[in-house]
Amino acid sequence: MKKALLIALMLVVAAGLVFAQANAEAASGAKKEIRVLLWDSTFNSTIDKNGIEAKFEAAYPQYDVIFDKVAYDDLDKTILFSHASGDDYDVIQVITTSLNPLYAGGALAEIDDLVKKTSLDFSTWSPAAVASGIIGGKTVGLPFDPDCRILAYNVKILRELGLEPPKTTDDMLTIAKTAYEKLGIYAMAGQISKNVFCMYDLGGFQLCFDSKVYDLVDGKYKALLDQPEALAFVKWAVEMYKYMPKDTNINDTLARSMFAQGKVAMLWWTPSQIKSVIPQFENRADLEFSVMPVGPTGVTGSAMGGYHWAIGSGSKNKEAAMAFLEFALQPENQALIARGLPADTKAFDYPPYNVPDYDMFREQLKTSGYPAPLISLFTQVAETWNRRFQEALLGTITPEEACRIGQQEVQAILDTYTY
Repeated sequence: MKKALLIALMLVVAAGLVFAQANAEAASGAKKEIRVLLWDSTFNSTIDKNGIEAKFEAAYPQYDVIFDKVAYDDLDKTILFSHASGDDYDVIQVITTSLNPLYAGGALAEIDDLVKKTSLDFSTWSPAAVASGIIGGKTVGLPFDPDCRILAYNVKILRELGLEPPKTTDDMLTIAKTAYEKLGIYAMAGQISKNVFCMYDLGGFQLCFDSKVYDLVDGKYKALLDQPEALAFVKWAVEMYKYMPKDTNINDTLARSMFAQGKVAMLWWTPSQIKSVIPQFENRADLEFSVMPVGPTGVTGSAMGGYHWAIGSGSKNKEAAMAFLEFALQPENQALIARGLPADTKAFDYPPYNVPDYDMFREQLKTSGYPAPLISLFTQVAETWNRRFQEALLGTITPEEACRIGQQEVQAILDTYTY
């Protein structure tokens, strides 16, 4: 009897202590911290500029959000280090191509149960961006800042040539050859020595040929450079390069300036170019956009990139982290936070995306996809294939040789992938 009374008394005391602590926290205005790790450029250009911290804390006064900013090249290292040291962040900005390796390293939480408790509706989001955050059937990331490419062209140049805007990859070649031979104007411009040139940039047009460097086939990652669609694309790219500047290190800034100055007829166009390149045009009416061209098999495609939000696997505040994500992913807030494009097409109804310059991106985003599965070997494959792709463009090997050697080298890399 005494023992039972003692236990009861201890429970009463414990409950009292908990109650007292709760009252003390409430009285002191104590808040739960949400630690967010993100790219410093994202913080500076959108989070800080648009007052996201104040907006969130006004909507969720029980939370105090703390932003830690790191350089782009330090994102992955910081995520892994914080996880290894048991000091996981609650919310993490993840480069989309890093989702797979970071999840494989145990740094990212599976968040399906948390997502189900939110009001998020993915029916109007980019399907490819949403799907890329799902690994092995588990949601580990939510897209907030994807991008994609559209095609930009100089209307004035096309009028001088008597040609219509390009709708197909064959149209692009016609414009390229005619502009170069009649006006001495380049077709396009870009840095072919850049590793992702073969996957994005000129390589992004490979999707219009219904082709990828590799893909998941029957449960295994397979190189697809031995397919006729891949060879057709490389031959098209080699022909296009005949009418491009031969400086292999021409950088993006110079290429875009050349386009704005009327020295280039067409250019793959990214969201960042709206603010940086359009002002360089003497006459804005010379610039027009279209979705990416249709290839020989009737397919069109646009290469995506971008970022996802994730929650640290060791976060002790996962519910709070999801509260921040639910807030950040509302259409009006996505529009404020995205540097490239918002993942939800409804966000294009809000500033700064509710202007005509973004209309073609809104349309293109619906069917855009990643140039290949974003597994941990993506970058290594890009580096390897771009060597052969570049050699083909420069004429040191034939398109057939590039595809044959590239097939062997890429498959050798993919064979090392651990499932």
